[in-house]
Amino acid sequence: MFQNFDDDSSINLVAPRVKALRARLTKLKLDGLIVPREDEYQGEYVPAANERLKYISGFGGSAGTAIILARKAALFVDGRYILQAPKQTDTKLYSIVDIMQTAPSQWLAATVKKGMEIGLDPRLHSETAVKTYRDRLAAKGARLVLLDENPLDADWHDRPELPDTPVVIQPTRFAGRTSEQKRKALAAEMKQAGHDFLLIAQPENIAWLLNIRAADVPHTPFALSFGLLNKNGSFDWFIRKSRVDATVRAHIGSGLRLHRQGDMLAKLKALKGKTVAFDPSNTPAWFAEHMPNANLVRVTDPCALPKAAKHKAEIKASIAAHEMDGAALCNFLAWFDKNAAKGKLTEICAAKQAEACRAASGKLLDLSFDTISGTGPNGAIVHYRVTEKTNRPIKPGDLYLIDSGGQYQQGTTDVTRTVLVEGGKAPVGAIDAFTRVLRGHIALAMASFPPGTNGIQLDTLARAPLWEVGLDFDHGTGHGVGSYLSVHEGPQRISKGGTVALQEGMIVSNEPGYYKANAFGIRIENLQYVTAAKKAKGARAMMGFEALTLAPIDRRLIDKSQLSTSDIKWLDAYHKRVQKTLLPMVDSATRGWLKANCKPL
Repeated sequence: MFQNFDDDSSINLVAPRVKALRARLTKLKLDGLIVPREDEYQGEYVPAANERLKYISGFGGSAGTAIILARKAALFVDGRYILQAPKQTDTKLYSIVDIMQTAPSQWLAATVKKGMEIGLDPRLHSETAVKTYRDRLAAKGARLVLLDENPLDADWHDRPELPDTPVVIQPTRFAGRTSEQKRKALAAEMKQAGHDFLLIAQPENIAWLLNIRAADVPHTPFALSFGLLNKNGSFDWFIRKSRVDATVRAHIGSGLRLHRQGDMLAKLKALKGKTVAFDPSNTPAWFAEHMPNANLVRVTDPCALPKAAKHKAEIKASIAAHEMDGAALCNFLAWFDKNAAKGKLTEICAAKQAEACRAASGKLLDLSFDTISGTGPNGAIVHYRVTEKTNRPIKPGDLYLIDSGGQYQQGTTDVTRTVLVEGGKAPVGAIDAFTRVLRGHIALAMASFPPGTNGIQLDTLARAPLWEVGLDFDHGTGHGVGSYLSVHEGPQRISKGGTVALQEGMIVSNEPGYYKANAFGIRIENLQYVTAAKKAKGARAMMGFEALTLAPIDRRLIDKSQLSTSDIKWLDAYHKRVQKTLLPMVDSATRGWLKANCKPL
């Protein structure tokens, strides 16, 4: 299996580890240390060797920051992890802080005293983050200290080895353009801007640029590496040479030079007098600190938009991936409906079956994240990870939430369905909440908007039906998704912070939800891509969305009286498409279930 259900909680180790860290900080004459979730590669998923936040706090979520001072410590998480974090850390040591309410730099500025010195590993923080911390501390008369060595690592005696997996080819028929074509296009922009080099510190950007993949981190197929793009289109790639065989080198094309990662420092120092562009928001501050004689230019990541606005070949491949994934999910949901009512299933049992259904295609290369399989109150934990310790029986009348996805060479999938377990009555308020979530989902799916529209402007569409009765959800409505890359890809977002204009070919999720603590969780998620602007006679050109995800939405939880005529029309059309597309692809035992669940409302 691509995931396990081990209880890897280290809560009992948090106190002695914090004690050891504080002793080491005292020796270093430091008053505190900032520990982010991110590693040297600034990614959401990190290898076990770089799980520093989990090591020092016990918290295993995909985003967060810890600040450890001599007498205080705080763990900062967003709304997805507010319920999870207290269960994974020592709350006698750590205060849990909602990062959306109080940023780590704000908390630090309000807590430190004049003259205090706070340590930070510049390999783990972007230049933008470092500046924010430095400025806020300076305003309080305190100082930020950039460290050559991470004091946390010194006591991490059983730290795992870094992964070193083979690099593989991402075929051009799925990528749309060759690596040489992509590099030539970026190089032309560099020349026009007067840049000699572009520093690329994010491995997923390198994977996209070179049309390669690897398996260095869980669920995200890239190779941990750094790169420098020359204005002539050539590329210096800092990765162990033995990982890149002759076939892969030929696939990447001319202008490729391989170097050991250990040679990066010497290369940076050799850029004296050269103009080097980089994005300060996703490049570790360490790089700028080690290019004192180069002309550094801060830019918005030039890889971000061309990677996000998918080529037609990438969309075509993604459609195929979602059809394959949709058939697998339907096979699972049919199996679930048949067996869950018997009261013998558990969250782990269901998660294993969902993965097995995907694996049956023979095309599944990985999960796109650990399956969120939560029933009853566990469904209210937004990013719940089921373990042998938390595994809950699935009971008739429960709301069961499964958020899952697969990595296929054709594309990355991510889908959530919430279903009522047969044999019992839905919890009080669940049908009303589900219908409101569905209304928000449909409103966003049907949105028509002019070019230049951003995620902030669309976010309210998905929330409005919940706001009508004073409800909301504490996560974004939609995130970008890669093409057989990261399941969470920027810069596009549909959220209260989504400032990037949506462009044709961008893939985003549509996943409003509602979570009643200690009772149930609801989320309906489809992936969808932005369609080209269309113009009616005498009107402005408008863009829209086309659904990629194909799977029925549970009719048992819908209050039809809440839906408008257009809502019903959209849902019926969607289900008609689901049935037509997937009926030839599902197991024979699933066909009757699929027809029944795709009937007009």
